[in-house]
Amino acid sequence: MCDVESTFRALQHRRRRNALDCVRTHQSLALADLAELVLERETGTPASEHDPERVRSVYFSLYHTHVPVLRDASLVRYDQNADVVAVRDEAVPSLQSAHDARESLLGA
Repeated sequence: MCDVESTFRALQHRRRRNALDCVRTHQSLALADLAELVLERETGTPASEHDPERVRSVYFSLYHTHVPVLRDASLVRYDQNADVVAVRDEAVPSLQSAHDARESLLGA
């Protein structure tokens, strides 16, 4: 799979787009903090207003599903020992290539 395809695959899911945007904004985040920020974006309400089980569910979906896809697309790094997700230097060129491919497909 080429880089553009893996970037498109990584960005297919709304939770991954939200997670990547949060990580890009902060450069790096503890996975627990990322889970809270993603939940806030998805619901429009502070994570503190949600049942801790809901936050934990988002955490585990990020850990088991979404962060690995973003990592495999070279958009983020994940340090399991520190439980920290960080944006990779390769993210900007990958996202720009995906944007350019999208624009080309749409004829814009």
